Amino acid sequence: MLNGWIPVSLPINEEMVVYKNQDDKRPVIETTRTFASHGMHESSLHLPLHTGTHVDYPLHAIEGGKRSSDYQRFPLTFHALVVDLSPAPRTAIDLDQVRDLPLEGVEAVLFKTMARPAAAFDPQFPGLTAEAAAWLARLPLLFVGTDQLGLERGQPGHPTHRHLLARDILIIEGLELSRLAGGHRRFAAFTPGIHGVEAEPILVYALPG
Repeated sequence: MLNGWIPVSLPINEEMVVYKNQDDKRPVIETTRTFASHGMHESSLHLPLHTGTHVDYPLHAIEGGKRSSDYQRFPLTFHALVVDLSPAPRTAIDLDQVRDLPLEGVEAVLFKTMARPAAAFDPQFPGLTAEAAAWLARLPLLFVGTDQLGLERGQPGHPTHRHLLARDILIIEGLELSRLAGGHRRFAAFTPGIHGVEAEPILVYALPG
């Protein structure tokens, strides 16, 4: 931890858990130069943009929607509410879990659903329902995030994504929140600034105090 900053993004490696165990979501790290061939060591990384901790832009779920280069949001700090649902595992995050949250002054809502990082992909992971997303979309939020690799599950047409992204509320998936208690906290977020895409990796840190 740097000066008390707690990283809440997943480390990238070839064995990491990926969405639905899809091979095309797995990162590939290759050695491209060696000391024997070039007198130095170099590597390349093939990283699907929806792998690990990443941010979704509207283009991901809305045809013709905004993309990464339409935002000047990063780097930034923001005030978030971490909603700890891990003591009572569930298969959905519905309106009953969100409508009474203390959200005054909050810029992001981050759902913690696991007490520890997942060792394998859970096909029954708790997704945010369309009704709950529509309720959150009325608020002046910057982000809705989750420690799961997807924010919604089993909803044709991806209405949860569409409700939020249509209101410029970006979605962060794949957070690692196991070291954080529920409650209000400040965070910092950084992206690599990839131009013109529907998603990109994001580094997120919980700030001290």
